[in-house]
Amino acid sequence: MKIRIFYTLTTSIISGIFIFARAQNATFKTLSPAEFQKLLNGKNIILLDVRTAEEVSEGKISNATNIDFYSNTFEQQISKLDKSKTVLVYCRSGKRSAGASEILAKKGFKVINLDGGITNWQAQGLPIQK
Repeated sequence: MKIRIFYTLTTSIISGIFIFARAQNATFKTLSPAEFQKLLNGKNIILLDVRTAEEVSEGKISNATNIDFYSNTFEQQISKLDKSKTVLVYCRSGKRSAGASEILAKKGFKVINLDGGITNWQAQGLPIQK
């Protein structure tokens, strides 16, 4: 009897650790500008620019919503987004958007990050809105 209880308890703990570890390793995809652009016409997407307002004033990808990654309220603001939609994320070079993508993925969002950010987007000759 003691062995059965020990076995059940051990199995439960190991299962819990495995589930917790998977949740902590939430992932996201990173796509090239061309691949990212193909997704922009989808109906179930949110295009998220995580740069500062000053950076956004220099130009953005059309229809992007801005939530500054450095804002004290970043996590509060992203929590209000619709989890049924895929979030397409970008920044200037891809570093902040990768961090934002990780946070979004851990919160249960399906996330796609733009490789190289808007800098790479423009280098590929893709349009921005000023």
